[in-house]
Amino acid sequence: MSERVDIATVLLAAGQGTRMQSDLAKVLHPILGVPMIVHSVDAARAVGSERVVVVVGHQAGAVEDAVRRHFPDDGVVFALQAEQNGTGHAVQCAKEAVGDAARVLIMNGDVPGIHANTLQALKDMHGEVSSPLAFATTTLQDPAGYGRILRGKSQTPEDVVEHRDATPEQHAIAEINVGMYLVDADFLFDSLSRVGTDNAQGEVYLTDIVSMAAALGEVGALDIPEGLEMWGINDRVQLAEVERAMRARTNESLMRAGVSFAAPETTTIATNASIGKDTTLGRGVRIGPGCRVGEGCRIDEGCVLEETTLGNNVHVKPYCVLLDSAVGDAAQVGPFAHLRPGTRLDASCKVGNFVETKKAHLHEGTKASHLSYLGDCEIGAGSNIGAGTITCNYDGVNKFKTTLGEGVFIGSDTQLVAPVSLGDNAYVGAGTTVTEDVPAGALVISRTPQRNIEGWVAKKKAERDNESD
Repeated sequence: MSERVDIATVLLAAGQGTRMQSDLAKVLHPILGVPMIVHSVDAARAVGSERVVVVVGHQAGAVEDAVRRHFPDDGVVFALQAEQNGTGHAVQCAKEAVGDAARVLIMNGDVPGIHANTLQALKDMHGEVSSPLAFATTTLQDPAGYGRILRGKSQTPEDVVEHRDATPEQHAIAEINVGMYLVDADFLFDSLSRVGTDNAQGEVYLTDIVSMAAALGEVGALDIPEGLEMWGINDRVQLAEVERAMRARTNESLMRAGVSFAAPETTTIATNASIGKDTTLGRGVRIGPGCRVGEGCRIDEGCVLEETTLGNNVHVKPYCVLLDSAVGDAAQVGPFAHLRPGTRLDASCKVGNFVETKKAHLHEGTKASHLSYLGDCEIGAGSNIGAGTITCNYDGVNKFKTTLGEGVFIGSDTQLVAPVSLGDNAYVGAGTTVTEDVPAGALVISRTPQRNIEGWVAKKKAERDNESD
């Protein structure tokens, strides 16, 4: 028999989010380049949750697809809340998916700023209290709209009362429920089965289990500061505020780890991107999910990287776009270069201004300094690609490959019509269209012979003058 799972996380993500004024489900709106729900899954996994259950409802299929793109393994499962009937009902919908987990961590899917350290503190507290429940609280100057914490004579939490059900005296309480719980699974589902709907909204309140847990012992209340970790997102203004705060937190962490920012307030780094020390990031740089940047790199103003790996001491010059590419040590890219998916630049390569690559492997030391398109090609070490070179890789139906050996020299304004291969140290004269394989060490040239027509300019001028008389 397999060992029982310790913690399963339930993320509540079934709501529509009408205040977003969007056709997109609220939890799919991006924060730092990924749907906000992804940040919650990341935090749960970082604290050791072995099973993550996302409760879906509105646009369930789209939410599930988005989460699976980021977490394709079996660690994330889904539960459907077809009809929204409160937070307690949402957790009940997850019971089967939670399975044999001993404890359940419950979070809202629209609070992407939660940090794994906070979840660990909640986990530690749950192990110390005598009741089956620990949850997070905070104190607000304006607690309107939130559930209030009711404490007993011993100052331990005894209940949570929702804002709509609270008395005027209870409205004066500043301590509120954050909506993050860690609960023994057996107690959780047993108590929810006994929760009624006798409240202002006629729903199954998850908060009702707090009083049930308090009857069994001391409930743990983790006090977290008012701020990013408790901010839910209900509209576009809050979306921008949370992203701004998460950007600042991420960038501060990187700076303390040895990364330099020209203007951190303008630079967006995905939370799961890694950047080595002594790397410098220019103004307006965006580094998306899955990126890995080595040490001593320089990424200049306006560059965008997605699913891309850079080695050490790489220089990416201003306004380049690198997508699903790999760049080796000491390579140079740009300015204004576009590395499309499948590009691989080995060490000390140079791809210059207005060069576009796609499924291109440039071996060590190869240079394409300007104004070229290199698609579906393999280019040997130490080759030089002249300005205006194009690999003609598409015939309107199929893609074909161009292969160059080592030390190949391609003159400017060359068209390489695939499929075609050039041997080591081949030379291609400027203005050539290569349609057949070229042997190693050969020179290939295809030009229309030059013709000089003496007196042509004067003749044309005379004709125009006669026409105007």
